[in-house]
Amino acid sequence: MATWSRIVVMLALIGVFAGCNNSNPTVNKSEAQAKRVEQKPTAIPVEAQLPIRGELSELFETNSRVEAERSVQVTSEGMGKCLSLHAEEGDEVTTGDVLAELDTAELNTQLAAARTQLAKTKADYERSRESVKEGLVPPVEAENARYAYDQQKSNVDQLEVQLSNQTVRAPLSGVVTKKLAQTGQSITAGTSIYEIIDPATYLLNINAPEKGYLSRIKVGQKASVQLDSLDEPVNAKVRRINPAVDPASGTVKVTLDFEKAALPKLRNNAFARVNLILATHENALMVPKNAIVEENTRKYIYVVERPTADAEATTPAPSDPESVYIATRKEIQTGLEDSTNIEVLEGIADDNLIVTVGQQTLKSGAEVKLTSVQEELLAKSGLSADEALKAAKEEHDQSAAAPK
Repeated sequence: MATWSRIVVMLALIGVFAGCNNSNPTVNKSEAQAKRVEQKPTAIPVEAQLPIRGELSELFETNSRVEAERSVQVTSEGMGKCLSLHAEEGDEVTTGDVLAELDTAELNTQLAAARTQLAKTKADYERSRESVKEGLVPPVEAENARYAYDQQKSNVDQLEVQLSNQTVRAPLSGVVTKKLAQTGQSITAGTSIYEIIDPATYLLNINAPEKGYLSRIKVGQKASVQLDSLDEPVNAKVRRINPAVDPASGTVKVTLDFEKAALPKLRNNAFARVNLILATHENALMVPKNAIVEENTRKYIYVVERPTADAEATTPAPSDPESVYIATRKEIQTGLEDSTNIEVLEGIADDNLIVTVGQQTLKSGAEVKLTSVQEELLAKSGLSADEALKAAKEEHDQSAAAPK
């Protein structure tokens, strides 16, 4: 009987241990699954787009002001009270047009007296010549009379020049841009009366850095010029490059001519934004510059792709296979660039989806979902500002803590 009792107890103990062993795997398996669910990374929202092909030009961008190559300040060579001004700012004038007239009363009086004296010295000279011929006076008398006549003639000529200087004339054809004198003003020799420019000679002077740009600028290169006064840019091209470098700034003066059709639209001293085309590539493969991630002087791009069979075997299954992608970092070689796009020479293909927003925090192999800033804002539209910030922070922290 004692033996039978010990057998029953042993069977009972075996049953207990068997029951324990059968329950533990179930508990452990559930815990493991829950743990894997907790650890599965959240898909990171990103924006992506396909690269584009088109013409890409590398530019030298700078600012300048429109100026006229033929521009003069009209100054008075005479002196006296300003009696009249015949042009206003904006008027078109032709070479020789009268611009201003100064008082001539005093000069007219002096000239009249000088001409009377000239007539007298001329008569004296002619009489002395006749007297010399008749032997009445020595030849020296005729020479002295001729000298007096010539001197008076020079005096008359000088007064006539001074009288003509009392009328100020346009030295070139063009447009009056400044009126610098007023009627009634006392004018002296050298006083500025007007400023005139020739609009047909409008040009742009820009300063190109000697280093990095000068060797790539050539005569005949085209430029696009945007003026604040115009809705559309106008075209220009390089006419000449100064052979000397400014030692103070390390730049070289480059002169650009506008296309003739643009000249009537321009204004003197107008502010100009100049984009000088250094090189152009046709059918270039381009991506936005902000899609590039730089690391140790190398350039990378993140490409999003559907998870492959191999990736799914080693990576937890995505929460939504239809909307989740895998981001892969690819090194690229670049070419020309402008203010917006950059040319990709090697590293991606035309059909690659390029991450353009959200790439700065990505790691290669990260699970991502395609979205947009607008969609993310709409998803959080029911939250307050503080709640939206908290949700964004939690989402960022969760993505950063997820295994890579």
